[in-house]
Amino acid sequence: MSLKSYKPKSDDETQVVSMMMRISKGMEIKSMETLLQPYADDVYIGNFHKYIGVSTPGAPTRASKLELAQAYLQLFKSTKELSMDITEFHLTVSGDRAVATGRLEILYRIEAAKKEARSDYIRADVTWRLKRTPLGWKIVEEVYQ
Repeated sequence: MSLKSYKPKSDDETQVVSMMMRISKGMEIKSMETLLQPYADDVYIGNFHKYIGVSTPGAPTRASKLELAQAYLQLFKSTKELSMDITEFHLTVSGDRAVATGRLEILYRIEAAKKEARSDYIRADVTWRLKRTPLGWKIVEEVYQ
């Protein structure tokens, strides 16, 4: 089941799903503000370098919210079109904590030689840990498998 077709079973699930949908919306409209809204300021991003950003042998295995923003900004600048979906989505809410898992699929198109568009995918299994805050649900941990 994809995030877009997920049927929430409670108000908390509805809020979590709505918040997570902002990530794909921010990606599609290339809005850093919308894309980063679901993330807590002290979010931990694990294994991010393997999928987006500079992937070198010495690259760190974690990223901060600022580093996340920088990586997505580079992706925004280097692509003509972006779309994102989360498939195989599962969500568990327990009190003021939630855990979501799914397969993140990002399709991006760039201009190739002679103005031919080239497409590619980034696919990764991801676990999101969320916490209810005074500002609503926020992602406090995002780990790429």
